Order: sequence, then C-alpha cells, then structure tokens
Amino acid sequence: MCTGRSYLFDRLSSPVSEIQSYDLVVIGAGPAGSFAAEKLASAGQRVAIFDGRPVGEPKACGGGVTSKALKAWPHLLEAVGRLVDRVDMYSPAGKRLELKLGEPFAIYSRTVFDSYLLKRAEKAGARVFNENWGSVSVERSDDGWIANLKDGLKVSAKVLVAADGANSRFAKEFAGAIPVAEMEVAFGYRAPLPSGPDPQLSSLSCQNGLDMPGPFRGQTTSRLASHLAECVRHKQMDELLWQFMVSFT
Repeated sequence: MCTGRSYLFDRLSSPVSEIQSYDLVVIGAGPAGSFAAEKLASAGQRVAIFDGRPVGEPKACGGGVTSKALKAWPHLLEAVGRLVDRVDMYSPAGKRLELKLGEPFAIYSRTVFDSYLLKRAEKAGARVFNENWGSVSVERSDDGWIANLKDGLKVSAKVLVAADGANSRFAKEFAGAIPVAEMEVAFGYRAPLPSGPDPQLSSLSCQNGLDMPGPFRGQTTSRLASHLAECVRHKQMDELLWQFMVSFT
C-alpha cells in the first residue's frame, strides 16, 4: 500500500565528471511525468525522471480522476483513494438533491497518487533522481540535452520532456512564458473531518471565481480558482476562502 513518502534512489558511485546517458529525460514526477516515464520505459527506452518536490510535500490539487480515466487505466484504482458514486447537493434554503452516479469517479491525495505513479515508472525501468529543479541547469548539446546536477553529475538525453507543471520553468526557458490570459490562480485549504457518516460540504459563492470542495480520507479541502487576468485582488480572494474555511470547521 502506498504511504505517500517519496522514493529516493542512491546514485551510482562515479567520478564527478561522469555523464550518464539516456534516451529521454523527464523533468517533473507528477501524473504527466510519471505516466510518460512508465510508458516510455515499458517500451524499452532508457528514461531518467527528476522528482524535484520536497519529501512528503502535498500538491494543491483537487485530485479528482474521472470515470473515463478509470476505465482507460484501471490500475489507477490500486492507488488509495475515495470512490464517489453518490453526490448530495444542498441549496441555500436547505433543500436536498441526491444524485446517484452511473459511473463513479475517484478522489486521491496527490501525495499518495503521485508516489504510486512514480513507483510504477521506476518498476518499469525508469531511473528516478530526487533533485531540486532549482539546482538543475539544462543546456542543449550536439546530440540533444544535458542536465547538470548540483553535485557535478551530468545526465544526457536525446529528448527532454518538460512535465514540471503549467508554470514550467523549462517551458518558459525554451518555449517562452504562457500568456497571462491563459493562466489561472488557485488557493486551497484543508480541514480535518470528524469520524462518522459521510461529510456534507458547502460551496462558497465568489464573483469571477469557482469554489471546489472535495472530501478526502479524514479531511476536506476547499479551493478557489479564477483566471489570473481577472484575479486582480488575489489577497482578498485568499482572505475570503480562509474565513469560509474557519467558519466551516
């Protein structure tokens, strides 16, 4: 069973000047990076994947996986999560509507979910480096790319896959920054849930924003998202969400 801890792999003892060669280097060990690393390694490619997040640090994300994704990749059900097959909706006046879903979806802790996918990539043959992206410099070479690690080790590959998020440092560096109009900003808080029956979650009404409550095992989250171009008062949005969470708990 996944415990959510990061998987650390000791590097091969080697001279500082050694270059380790791979077919592909994947920067980022979230779902996209780990999924790509697993598929490529399973196809016989030599893959290195960099996980730059601090050990155990959670990802501010809803963690929802659709029924369509669960049918396409049934192994995702092996990760520890919460399967949702019924939704109760309450109006401000207190009226209740129960929706039974024909196809359930799942909600995961991203710490657990990401670690599960990364372990699958490693099992398929990908080499995992626990390396902070801020300490990795990437440069072009005659044959592709070279990643320079802080201890002097160099990792070369023909192909570089930048999977380090929507605000990717490497995508900015090599392809340019994403226009502000295409970006969103999100705030999120988590609160513990008491033991007992399934929780009832409330949604926050916010102009130019979307509140996304989500139940996890033992806790609930509430996230407020908006287009970055419209979110000119992000501090006020953050304060609004915080006050809502305080009143909820």
